[in-house]
Amino acid sequence: MRKLSVLLLFIIMVSTLSYALAETQIDPSKIHFYMYGMATCPHCQNMKKVIPEIYGPDSLTYYELVNNEENQKLFGEQYKYTGIMGVPAIAITYNGTLYAIIEGEFNVSATPKIIEAAMENNGLILFVAGQAYIIKNETIIQKLQTIYVEHRLPEVDTTETSEITTSTPSGDETTSTNENNDKVCGPGIMAVLVVVPLVLLRRRR
Repeated sequence: MRKLSVLLLFIIMVSTLSYALAETQIDPSKIHFYMYGMATCPHCQNMKKVIPEIYGPDSLTYYELVNNEENQKLFGEQYKYTGIMGVPAIAITYNGTLYAIIEGEFNVSATPKIIEAAMENNGLILFVAGQAYIIKNETIIQKLQTIYVEHRLPEVDTTETSEITTSTPSGDETTSTNENNDKVCGPGIMAVLVVVPLVLLRRRR
């Protein structure tokens, strides 16, 4: 796996949607969120509440993992490409195109900036386990679009080998594990990014 050092000017010091939108050309009505979550996860429940409050009642598609084998299977499949094990796992699309996947709770008012950063870097931004990455492999992006947006398993490619890098979460955040579903419920990493305007992204694949 190659590591590409790219400093991305990624300002997320926004507290309100109006401020974020004033600084971007992103139309909020074209933003949609797709989230894998659990009824037992308070962070998931908070995101289920906050996203519609800011972006409207039709802005979120939610996939429950508790007692849902289909969603659990799809969630396990996305792990092959993202390394995401925790919930909420949230995909962000703009005008139907996937631009970001975030593990954990985050400041959704920063979504326009996240989309702009992905556009500027011609890839998909991935926040997982305290790290930020840019994915430029179109095949991987399409598979993730299939899992999150189309909500189905991607076609099997027998020649494909997945490379997963494990990262240590930054900060001192605590997480709890749900014994019945073996998923980690956590607040995510955006609290760190709010005070760090420059993010070092690593290119995956």
